[in-house]
Amino acid sequence: MKQLIKFVAGLIILISSLQVIADEVNEKQHLIAISMMLASGKTVTGTRELAITMRPQKGWHGYWLNPGDAGFPTRFNWQLPKGVTIGEVQYPAPSRLVTRDIMNYIYHGEYTLLAPVTVDNSIAVGTSLPITLDIGYLVCDPTSCLPEQQIITQHFTLGDAKVGLDEQQQFSQWRQMLPRPLAVNGRFAIEDKVFRLALPLPASVDSSDAHIYPIVNNTLVNNAKQTLTHEGDVLSMQTQAGDASVALFQGVLVLSDGTALSFDAHKTDASAFAAPSIKEQHSGSQGSWSPSVTVVGITAFFGAVLGGLLLNVMPCVFPILSLKILSLSHSGSEKDARMGSVAYTLGAVLVSVCLGGVILGLRAWGHQVGWAFQLQSPAVIAGLILLMSAIGFNLAGLFEIGTLTSGSRLQDQKGPMGDFWTGVLAAFIATPCTGPFMATALGAALVLPTAVAFMIFAGLGFGMALPFLLVGYIPALRTCLPKPGAWMVTARRILALPMFITALGLVWILMRQSNDAYVLSVLAATMLSTFGLWLTGLWQHSQHKGKWWPGLLLTLLPLLALIYWVPQANTAPQHGPEDASEVTVFNKEQLKLLAAQQDVFVYFTADWCLTCKVNEQTSIARQEVKAAFKQHNVATLIGDWTRGDSRITEFLAQHQRSGVPLYLWYKKGTDEPIVLPQILSPSILIDLAES
Repeated sequence: MKQLIKFVAGLIILISSLQVIADEVNEKQHLIAISMMLASGKTVTGTRELAITMRPQKGWHGYWLNPGDAGFPTRFNWQLPKGVTIGEVQYPAPSRLVTRDIMNYIYHGEYTLLAPVTVDNSIAVGTSLPITLDIGYLVCDPTSCLPEQQIITQHFTLGDAKVGLDEQQQFSQWRQMLPRPLAVNGRFAIEDKVFRLALPLPASVDSSDAHIYPIVNNTLVNNAKQTLTHEGDVLSMQTQAGDASVALFQGVLVLSDGTALSFDAHKTDASAFAAPSIKEQHSGSQGSWSPSVTVVGITAFFGAVLGGLLLNVMPCVFPILSLKILSLSHSGSEKDARMGSVAYTLGAVLVSVCLGGVILGLRAWGHQVGWAFQLQSPAVIAGLILLMSAIGFNLAGLFEIGTLTSGSRLQDQKGPMGDFWTGVLAAFIATPCTGPFMATALGAALVLPTAVAFMIFAGLGFGMALPFLLVGYIPALRTCLPKPGAWMVTARRILALPMFITALGLVWILMRQSNDAYVLSVLAATMLSTFGLWLTGLWQHSQHKGKWWPGLLLTLLPLLALIYWVPQANTAPQHGPEDASEVTVFNKEQLKLLAAQQDVFVYFTADWCLTCKVNEQTSIARQEVKAAFKQHNVATLIGDWTRGDSRITEFLAQHQRSGVPLYLWYKKGTDEPIVLPQILSPSILIDLAES
């Protein structure tokens, strides 16, 4: 009854205000000025963002998607050209306005909404895309309200994927205003009209003046007091329950400093909710909590160590590690062996921790990034092509660098420094994929306290360096190594092959990320660099043996050319799935629609992820798998993370992942997916399709 009285009171206020201002509005412009801006995007086609900026006149305000006790949400009707789709509109966090005991969720001043726009590959460059928005909304001041409607048409020309600095900064500011997703689900319970909510939130976060905004109206009594308690790493809230009944509570938590976090909370029994497990921490994909952060952190640490250990078999790391281990077989002394292994370990750990710190920092500033984010940049890929080529030619004997020459570096006082930088190199180039054990560990690092997160990232680097560290500290292992001899020169030449294969793979990735002109420029720079390294080898063999600095100067020239003079890389063609008739590009709206009608297999991949590509060739692309999917009407969605996508990063975080691959299976009519292992087999997919 109380809610009904509030609604009627709000309705009376709304109706009484219309006549007061109707005559004025007829003679004036709209009370909210609206403009649209389409981001240039990283590629010509694909997905980009559309900004809808709302500018209320002074003294007036607009409404959030849940307006509160009075008002109505903004209505969007789109008219789009064929091949263009627009996803769900995203809102920045609102503020509260209480009028006569009526709580509203509003925006004071200008605010910007963002919506994803997907452009189909079939649309030619230079095509004019007319986008029409029929928008209806409510605008109010302290004494009156008025519903308005506008029809806005704007033409955007497809073809210019160059992103200006001002545009990048503007869209970055708008994105930072959006709520960031809380990676771990919460839970809630209702008993005797009392609503209780528990969310995972580190104890270091200030929640003294926090407030929770419900996305679905009437799930809470909007103007009721919210009592928040922060015990350990769990934020609890208690308030009066509304009349709406939901199994999934969605909301936005606005912290004391203005940071906004969006979250999902699953309904649970009131008796279980009241138990001591309210202090439990996250332990799985269902959003539950384990007994303590310490247990979760230690488990994730060892998972990261095992994952880092497996990264040593990557073709770009294995040759470096092999030569380093072989070099210990004739080290100068026990002390030298230990110093070298410790230096290598420090380099690997430092890079892993630094990359983790950059990820945590960027996410804290509102950027949606994940593990191996640096490989989403064509400039980084170009630099790695030059580096892998140089290492390959070094191993092949074209020129010499002491730090990569087996045996020579430990007679040098700078030996440990060379080992340190080799560890840095190995860790940096081994980050593209999250293999077994790593996925859950790195996903947990993004939601656990910062100190625990850094421990997990350090565990990844420690796992990579563990073989070298063991050989350095256990003499018995060194005695098992073959004795040095002429065969090591042949071994070095053979180990150059994986480095060249890696460089070739990076060229393929660059072709997928950028345009032909940029790829050609990188290949030309690589040829120039190789010429410089060849001259360096001649210099070394003729009169200055061991000197390699001339090659550094000649290699810097193509690097500078790549930075300052080559064409922009961000005009890449869009690469869709190889069989567009069987695979659909991922978006959350399409996923919800398909999952209600049929089973859906969703996989997230990237061209630079070795594990992803192996799974695709050995399992996903197999004819028997495709036949089973077709026979049992299984839809397939692909999320391509090659060049980064904030929506995919957000979705990965919601499933406790910081990188790819991620494989999900949605049974028909269910919202919670089955998380598949990161190493797939055809039988896994066929069995799921037939079940």
